[in-house]
Amino acid sequence: MNARKRYSCTWFAGFMFLLSGKVRDADMRLVIAVVGAALSCLAGCAQRGTAPEPVRPITTELTAAEAEERAEVVRRDPRTYLRTVYLNCTGLAEYTLVFTRQERRGLLRTLTPPERIQVWFRRAPFSVRMKWLDEDVKYGESVFVRGQFDDQVRFVTRRWSPPLLPPPQVNRVAVNVPAMFGEARRPVTDFGLELLMERTLATFTAARDDGLLVYEGVVTHAGTGRRAHRLRLEYNPNKFPVPTQELYIDVATDLPLGTVLRLANGQLDASYTYAELDTTVRLTENDFLLPQEREQRDRKGRGGEAS
Repeated sequence: MNARKRYSCTWFAGFMFLLSGKVRDADMRLVIAVVGAALSCLAGCAQRGTAPEPVRPITTELTAAEAEERAEVVRRDPRTYLRTVYLNCTGLAEYTLVFTRQERRGLLRTLTPPERIQVWFRRAPFSVRMKWLDEDVKYGESVFVRGQFDDQVRFVTRRWSPPLLPPPQVNRVAVNVPAMFGEARRPVTDFGLELLMERTLATFTAARDDGLLVYEGVVTHAGTGRRAHRLRLEYNPNKFPVPTQELYIDVATDLPLGTVLRLANGQLDASYTYAELDTTVRLTENDFLLPQEREQRDRKGRGGEAS
């Protein structure tokens, strides 16, 4: 039995009770919220409900001199640079990217195979649609839009995987259910470049003297092939179960390319890559519907025209 099938089996126990989506999400993230709010106020940024300013457009190439000039800025004050990257992320109203994740999940914290996922993201209302690109993964697509369908995740599978509903039927669960059953590390409401940087800064700020931030220069990021600033955050292993974070920031755009988390023994705990980022897209409600939902809407539209 391969790793993905082992994780699929965890859904059986108790899933039918949770399928109703009545489980409440208890993730409050108090420290993250406080740090994020403080950073926004210090920079004079707009509130989340307002239209953000566009960030620097993606630049495909930099000269060696330009890259070294930017590296020197980061080298002098990496902590301030992390805040700059966070603020850049708060300016992203919508985007698409290819998300690759590999992480330890479940009670046994077993490392899963990598998953490649096409993502559509919208900041307000918070919306995430995911389409799994690997054919051997049981999931087809999922979508979450805050304020819709009782804040449930809707998803379809590629093939029937009991106790889930068989395709093309749409499953609905509370946002915390996939993480509870080892199908994801975090709920979908934790997704996004902004929240990645928010968590990174919150953890580093809370660590105080138990945290160390080191700039390691410009490297070629393996997951995207782009030149990246590599920063390493180290924490006291006696207080932090995952004491090392490697963070890769695009030299040209000052936006995250990926992050790697490592255990005290150096083994991989989780890896996340954000490739093919497009911040110029203009997403609509249609982008946050499952294919089955779009087909149903179109059929109703054709029926109305015929009448």
